[in-house]
Parts: sequence; structure tokens; C-alpha cells
Amino acid sequence: MMTAVVAIVAIGAGALLARAILDRSQSTDLGLATATVLSPTRPLPEFALTDQSGAAFDKSRMRGHWSLVFFGFTHCPDVCPTTLAMLAQAEKKIAAAPAAIAPQVILVSVDPERDTPELLAKYVKYFSPTFTGVTGPVTAIDEFTRALGIPVARTALPNGDYTVDHSAAILLFDPAGALHAVFSAPHSADLIAADYRRIVNAN
Repeated sequence: MMTAVVAIVAIGAGALLARAILDRSQSTDLGLATATVLSPTRPLPEFALTDQSGAAFDKSRMRGHWSLVFFGFTHCPDVCPTTLAMLAQAEKKIAAAPAAIAPQVILVSVDPERDTPELLAKYVKYFSPTFTGVTGPVTAIDEFTRALGIPVARTALPNGDYTVDHSAAILLFDPAGALHAVFSAPHSADLIAADYRRIVNAN
């Protein structure tokens, strides 16, 4: 029963996250396919994490540019590599568009016990040399995901190992460092790139 509940949470997490946010905000209609724009935007909470090079990663790293943020982990068997590969495709499509403002793409680990900066460095660079991997103490990651409404659940496996069920949503932060939009699964590189351009061009 618990496994089924966790699976449902993981599959529907993007939609649930968007609905929870919209309960407290008003959506802006830009004719978007998969993104929900928030009005007003939601400022980031204070946080102190670490990127794949061992440098501090805090609110200052989210200002001055657009950021696409996905929550996952390096031992993820399917959703994470599929989503990161899709984001790499979307990144190329965005960069090729006229007057496009390229976002930074960030993977925030929901498995900080295993995801060291060194491991994240190898993992994210496999998908794109521009991607950033972020990790940190378990308590800091837990606080960060809770503040953003990202559901995360650690599940034991029969072999004694564990996996981590998590949201499939992709969050878009604006140059002010505020949560600006949510991309809900299922994801498409074409649709994310198109929605991203509409959002950026409207700001």
C-alpha cells in the first residue's frame, strides 16, 4: 500500500505542486502548453548548499539570470536521466532561438548522503557541460525541498539499498531569484523551450 501511495505522489507531483501554488496565487495566461506562470512570484527562502565544484550555492547564485531547477539524484534509474537528457535538448533549442536568454540548468540532489560534489560533477556533465549539480547536508536539502513544496520520500529496496521518490516538476526561477513558473510532467524539450521563450519574452 505504501509503495503505491509513494508512486502516485511521484507521478503526480508536478501537477500537485502547481495546484498547491495556485491555491495561493493567480495564474498568468500566456497560451503555455506545459508551464504554469505564478502571479505573484514566490521569493526563494534562504538556503546554503554546495555545487559540484565544492563552491557555496545560495540565493546569490540564482540572481541575474533565469534558472531551470530539477530535483533528482545520481542513482535514479529512469526519471532523472530522462529528464536531464530532455533538458539538455531544451537548452540547445532555447540557445538557438533568436534573442533567447539561456537559462542555467540546475540539478538539486534529493539524495545528499550519496551524491557528493565529485559524483554530481561527473553526472551532470554527462548531459551538458553547462549544467550545475547541487547538494548539501540532509537537513539543508530537506528544508529547501519543503520550502518549495517538492515531495520527497526515501523507500527501502529488497536488497537492503534504497531509492528516493521525488517530484518530476521543473521549476523556473526568474533573474530576481523568485519562483516564476512550474513545468509539470510529462515533459517535452520542444514544449519547454517554446513555453520558456514565451515567458522570458513577456518579462
